[in-house]
Amino acid sequence: MNVLVVDDEIQIHSMFKRALDKQTYMVTTVCDIRAACIKLAERKYNVALIDLNLPDGTGLDLLQNVRAAQPQCNCIIMTGYGSTKTAVQAIKLGAYDYIEKPFVPLNELKRMIDGAVSGSAAVVQGYEWQLIERCASQVGLVIGNNEAMKQLIKTAYKIAGKKVNVLITGETGTGKEVMARFIHAASERRNNIFFPVNCGAIHESLLESELFGHEKGSFTGAVTTRKGVFELADNGTLFLDELAEASQAIQIKLLRILETGEFVRLGGQKTITTDTRVIAATNAKIEDAVKSNQLREDLFYRLDVVRLELPALKDRVSDIPELADYFINKLARQQSLINSPALTEEALSALKNYHWNGNIRELYNVIQQLMINELKGHITINDLPSKIWNKDNNPYNSGSVSNMSIKDYLPMEITSLLNALNDKLNALGPATDSVPFSPRHLCEVEKEYIEKTIEFFNGNLTLAARALGLSRATLYRKVKQNRFRN
Repeated sequence: MNVLVVDDEIQIHSMFKRALDKQTYMVTTVCDIRAACIKLAERKYNVALIDLNLPDGTGLDLLQNVRAAQPQCNCIIMTGYGSTKTAVQAIKLGAYDYIEKPFVPLNELKRMIDGAVSGSAAVVQGYEWQLIERCASQVGLVIGNNEAMKQLIKTAYKIAGKKVNVLITGETGTGKEVMARFIHAASERRNNIFFPVNCGAIHESLLESELFGHEKGSFTGAVTTRKGVFELADNGTLFLDELAEASQAIQIKLLRILETGEFVRLGGQKTITTDTRVIAATNAKIEDAVKSNQLREDLFYRLDVVRLELPALKDRVSDIPELADYFINKLARQQSLINSPALTEEALSALKNYHWNGNIRELYNVIQQLMINELKGHITINDLPSKIWNKDNNPYNSGSVSNMSIKDYLPMEITSLLNALNDKLNALGPATDSVPFSPRHLCEVEKEYIEKTIEFFNGNLTLAARALGLSRATLYRKVKQNRFRN
């Protein structure tokens, strides 16, 4: 087995040559990218161990070269303290794994190399994907066809066994807790407790006691000593959902635990140690939460070692068939149905074309409503809620207009009127004697534009007002003034 070691520290070269069995491995050592490229041109390698920081570039640069020149070669990134985030980026670029220096104990390093050389990259990745699917099925994580989601799941699996904090972001209902459970199931902590806590659902005074515990008599009603979840989840995983909703005082305590592994119960004096893996999540735009001081910047940087950004369901439409089938089969088992009903092509098409503002959670709720009814073998489009198949349904009905551009969603005839309105304004310019100002023409364009917009929304002034960027009262006043047809 040929092993290429790329590191500018000579002692690292010596360590690998001593640690790896000479009868099994042929170790080649070089100090920089240039020398590595020469060796790659001379011989095929089973595994390459690449330092993240090299004299003539970064390990990420060399990783991409190896992936292109020898795709069968598995690459392991070697990183020092504080470079874990970049190492995770390497996994996203196709690295087999990463390991932190110093390599103590060496057993982990040997085990990783043995795994990497057990077959070609394709064989190793195929076996690894079987393990991923097994962990995913245990926690109800549906793996569909969306490539971006598959890559995210693969990254989550890779970092599951690492001692790193994880931050999961995504809209409400995208499956953040399920992803956290997947990471726990894929880690060595899998046989210990997974403890979810929603920071936004618990009052601040209770959240502190919930997380850190309290001593008897520490506050009114504290009649006994109580352990917090950081004690209960020792050697397990704690999932902190909606972390940005926690108070600044609690965030400071969380920061101390992440830095030292130590905390004190409410009303206590004894320092307690814990080995709890923290996975945090938020549906807020995380950088905005930091800028507004809703989330402490130092806590953010401590948590943001590995960030997993879950896509909205509308961005993974190809996964809707698998998700819907999974929910149907799950609910059928709960109801002891012999056969699960199947979605017709028309019904499935309607589900794929619907704008899922509530994401996977909304899809589950829709399927759950369907399964309450007596279905005759198939789920047809007529069985679906009217909001799914109604031809008048459009993104504005979902309440997400504030994030949309009117030109992206209105018909061409209306947007052409908007362009005409803008052209008219530009043509008017400053009023002069030679070009008299004529408000009548502008009003005519505005009237036609508003009229077409109201017609598009079937006379619904509320939706039309949103699209036009007007208040409903202002639009109603304009309608009365112009005496529109509708």
